[in-house]
Amino acid sequence: MSEGQDWISVLPDEILHHILSFLTTKQSIQTCILSKRWINLWKFTPTTPSERTFIHNTLTQHQAFKLHKFSLDFSYGALQYLVANVQLQHDIEFAISRQVQILSVSTELLFEDFEDYYVLPNVFYSHDNVPSLEQVSLKGFLFNPNPPCDLPFASLKALCLFDCVIDDGTLKGLLSNSPVLESLTIDLCHRLLNFKASWCQSMRLKHLVVRCMHNPGFNLEIDSSSLSSFKVYGNSVKISVSLLSSIAEATVFRSRYYPCVQNFDTSTWLRNLAHVQKFGVNSWFSQFLAREYEVNNNGWKIFENLKVFAWFGPLEKECDLIALIDFLVHCPSLEKIEIDFRFSFWEEAGEHRPPFALERPFVENRGDGQPTVGFLDNVKKIIIHHFFGYKSEIEFIKHLMQKAVVLETLSLTYRRLEFNPESFSRGYTSCPPKELVQEEIFSLSTASSNVHISFHHTYHKLGF
Repeated sequence: MSEGQDWISVLPDEILHHILSFLTTKQSIQTCILSKRWINLWKFTPTTPSERTFIHNTLTQHQAFKLHKFSLDFSYGALQYLVANVQLQHDIEFAISRQVQILSVSTELLFEDFEDYYVLPNVFYSHDNVPSLEQVSLKGFLFNPNPPCDLPFASLKALCLFDCVIDDGTLKGLLSNSPVLESLTIDLCHRLLNFKASWCQSMRLKHLVVRCMHNPGFNLEIDSSSLSSFKVYGNSVKISVSLLSSIAEATVFRSRYYPCVQNFDTSTWLRNLAHVQKFGVNSWFSQFLAREYEVNNNGWKIFENLKVFAWFGPLEKECDLIALIDFLVHCPSLEKIEIDFRFSFWEEAGEHRPPFALERPFVENRGDGQPTVGFLDNVKKIIIHHFFGYKSEIEFIKHLMQKAVVLETLSLTYRRLEFNPESFSRGYTSCPPKELVQEEIFSLSTASSNVHISFHHTYHKLGF
C-alpha cells in the first residue's frame, strides 16, 4: 500500500463485502472510518439491501471536504432493487459536492435498449463544484439532449465515454465547455453520427481514441492542430484526416478482409500522415499496399520520419507480404518493428487459418516489375507477439532478418496451441513443439552479426 492510500482502497471486492456486512453491526468501527478526512478510492458493487443501506449511510455521514477519487461500479443485479436514477444522482452529487478530482461511474446492463440506460443527472453539469473535476469516466449512461452546462469543466483533462447514448450536439456542447481537455476516449457510443476533433476548442487536446463505433455512416474528422496521437478501431468509421504536423503517432485498425469501404479515401489520409513517427495498423494495410502495387504501381515511399511500425496479422497472400516488406525498406528512419500474429488463429470464433505456401522465390517489386534491393538500414529491434509457427510468419521474420543490417534484438513469443482429438476431425492441427520452432528461428540467416534472439513461449490447450 503506497503512502497516502487508505486501507479500504486496496481490498478486493469479495473481502470488502464481508467487512461491510460486519461493520453494519459494529458502530464503533464504522465511526472510525467515517472520521477520516480524506479517502483515496471507494469502489464497491453492492448486492444486498443491507450493503446498499450501509453505503448510503456512509456517504451521507462522511466528513471529508475533498475526495481525490470516487469510483462506483453498479451491476444490473444491484440496480434492479433501487430507484436507480435517484440513487445514482445521490452518489454522483455526493462525489461532486466533495470536490472530487477523479470520477468513475459504471453501470452494467443486461439489455441493449437505449431506454434501459440510466440518465446522467443534471447535477453532473450544474453543481458548483463541477470545475474541480480533472478526470471523468462514464459507462452505460444516457445523456439528455442539450443539458444545462451552467459551469465550465474548468479542470477537466481526461474524458472517457463507454457504451453511452449521446448525440452529436450534446457531445459538442460538452467538449466546447471543457477548455483544458487533453485526452478523449469515445468507445461504443450510440446515436453519435459525426465527430470532429476540433469540437474540443481548448487547443490542448493531445490524445484521441475512437473505438467500436458501429453506428452506420459514422464520420470522424481528425482536424485539431493540437493532436499528437489518435487511435481508431472500427470498420464502419469513415475517416478524414487533415494535414496536421502535430500528429506524431497514429493507429488505425479495420477489418482484415478488405482495405477500404465506400467513401473511405485511404490514399488521401495516408498521405496526410506521411510525417508520423509511430504508425500502427492491421491486415487491411498490407492488403491496401498490395492493391496499390497492382493498380497504381505505387510503392508508398513517403514515410521518411517513421521510427516505430506496429502491425497485426495475419498475412493471407504472398503479394501482401511482398508489399509490406517493400514498404518497410523504404522507411529510412525506421528503428523498431513490432508484429502481432494473434489473428492468425481467431480463437474465439474457432477459425483456423492454415499457413499459405510461397510458391515462387521471394522478390520485391518496384512498379515496373523488376526486382530491387532494399535494406532496413536503421532497424535495431524487432518484437514478435503470438507467433504460431505458420510458414507465412516464418517467411516474414526471415526476410526482415535478412534486411535488418544493424539489428540488435529479435524478441519472439511462441504461442503453442494444442487441440483435443475431436478437433482433429474438423481440420485443426496442433502447433509444433517449442523445440522445433526454436531451432527453426535460430537457424535463420541474419544480415546483422550482433543480433541477440530472445525466445519465449506460452502453452494453451483448447477443447479439452
